[in-house]
Amino acid sequence: MYRLKTIFFGWIACISLVVSAQATKATKEVLRWGADGQGGAPHIFFDPKKPEKLTGFEYEIAKAIAEFMGKELQYCPNDWEMLVAGLQRKQYDILMNAVVRNVWRKKKAAQMGIAFSKPYYITFIQATVAKNSPIQQFSDCNGKKIGILKASKAEQNAIRRLSDAQTILYDDEIKAYADLNNHRLDCVLTEHPEALYYASVEKDVRLLKEPISRLEFSIMVRAEDQVLLAQLNAAIDHLKQQGTLRSIYERWGLWNEQTATYFNTSQTPQTRATQLEQYLADIESETSTGNIYLKSLPFFTKAAWLTLRISFCAMLLAMSAGFLLGVLRTYSFRWIQCLVATLIEIIRGTPLMILLLFIFYGLPKCAPYLPEPFSQWVCMSPFLAGVLGLAINYSAYEAEIYRAGFLSIPIGQIEAARALGMTHLQALWYVIFPQTIRTVLPPITNDFIMLIQDSSLVSMITLVELSRTYQLFSAENFDYFSFGLIVVLFYLLLGLPFTRLSRYLEKKLTAKTQREV
Repeated sequence: MYRLKTIFFGWIACISLVVSAQATKATKEVLRWGADGQGGAPHIFFDPKKPEKLTGFEYEIAKAIAEFMGKELQYCPNDWEMLVAGLQRKQYDILMNAVVRNVWRKKKAAQMGIAFSKPYYITFIQATVAKNSPIQQFSDCNGKKIGILKASKAEQNAIRRLSDAQTILYDDEIKAYADLNNHRLDCVLTEHPEALYYASVEKDVRLLKEPISRLEFSIMVRAEDQVLLAQLNAAIDHLKQQGTLRSIYERWGLWNEQTATYFNTSQTPQTRATQLEQYLADIESETSTGNIYLKSLPFFTKAAWLTLRISFCAMLLAMSAGFLLGVLRTYSFRWIQCLVATLIEIIRGTPLMILLLFIFYGLPKCAPYLPEPFSQWVCMSPFLAGVLGLAINYSAYEAEIYRAGFLSIPIGQIEAARALGMTHLQALWYVIFPQTIRTVLPPITNDFIMLIQDSSLVSMITLVELSRTYQLFSAENFDYFSFGLIVVLFYLLLGLPFTRLSRYLEKKLTAKTQREV
């Protein structure tokens, strides 16, 4: 009895300590920082030697700014194209991820309720070509294929200097560099930091010496957060005067003439590029020994678990909603059938990605005009938005599968059940539905496998699932092949058990039906 009391009160004490620690942690002010780690080194990426550790020169700057403000830095990953939307949605407080400040973007941002801080780094557009390419200066790219990022206004303006050049757009730099290595491109235009690090790892490319277009990196905040904007500007001035920013740039090998002129100081570096040297050494050692692939497995396992949870929850909702829609589409009144058919066609005609973006980013815009609690419901979490989007999309397909299953059962069976004294609902429940399950099981299983693969689109709403993890590791280590094999294996392992289970249930149901006959 004494031991039981000791254990009980010990548990109470532990729970109290955990709760108090969580309360203390919750009261500490946090600076939420939005960025996209898919671009890789040197901006923000996971350390090749310690994949659980975040690093990069912008990570160090964000951390220094948070320390100056007396706040704890919290990294909020998001897709590059959705970063501004996430800032507007208040997913994070600041956006710092090689955001270029210029006259056009400042005007556009002001219309969207976004403000820029002072520049914290000055760089330029860099042209990268194959090592054996005859191109010696940017003007030689006339008539050539040039790869740039989608949302790169500065690079697009630079290409306009050429009278005849073919522009090819990419989601991220690594895909553009891969096409450059595969001779699908003649030149790639990106910011100098990315080009410098890629050229340092990949020896088959070289950088043109000519700088193209000056770029200013700034921090984005919501225009309403004027106090935060003033704190950011004060932090940048302080870090610049104390030499912290210069030290960061020099260690990462990014100190240049443009930044030195902006800081009003000497161009000659005072320290070695130790972070650049360490990064290159880590990439070479980890890739050559295969350690990076082993270290990535826990991250892929965690992402696979998230993918499975999203897919399983979405499929349960889709099957339930699809069953209801299928029943109404087949056995209800005529006007209900027409209404459900229209709804199914609308859902099937809407791309899944559009549906996810609408639920996560579009619906919160309606919150100010909705009464409680609807205004809170539309601002749902990324997980819930992902599950709901997948469920709505697949419910339309499940409804048609169920309808096909219902129609495959001869109408005479319902008539026979009614003749035996069953009601219409009893005939459906005890006669039609059990036979339908065996018919629709294979296509539903196929849909579940497809849903697992389509869950990769939830990365657009900040969820780091399997495909997003693959993109991050591939971008950081410049290796799409090996990590591609790993992610394919994980997707195969996720889908294979459900395929086997479906075949087992199909055989059992078939055998049971044959015995009853």
